[in-house]
Amino acid sequence: MTVSVLLEGVLKEGEVDGFIELASEAYKVTRAYDGCHGINLTLNVENRNNFVMTETWETKEHYEKYLAFRTEDGTVELIGSLCDENGKSRPRFSKAA
Repeated sequence: MTVSVLLEGVLKEGEVDGFIELASEAYKVTRAYDGCHGINLTLNVENRNNFVMTETWETKEHYEKYLAFRTEDGTVELIGSLCDENGKSRPRFSKAA
């Protein structure tokens, strides 16, 4: 069963451009990762520090394996360092329609 993953966050002031560059490079690997059906980044038009990442995975287990990979390679920590402490959130899952 495919699942959708939604991650919202708030970037620290001045980190938007670096975050976009990081995401653009990381998404190349993500899109080729086993089970990934797609990933997108959306910035709030009224406050570019607010972002939403949406992902679609074959299963939750595929996503969890990917997340372990990104934790091990340091990407999760790096993204966390760019985010405002008050704006961090956990991923939310739903069954894809």
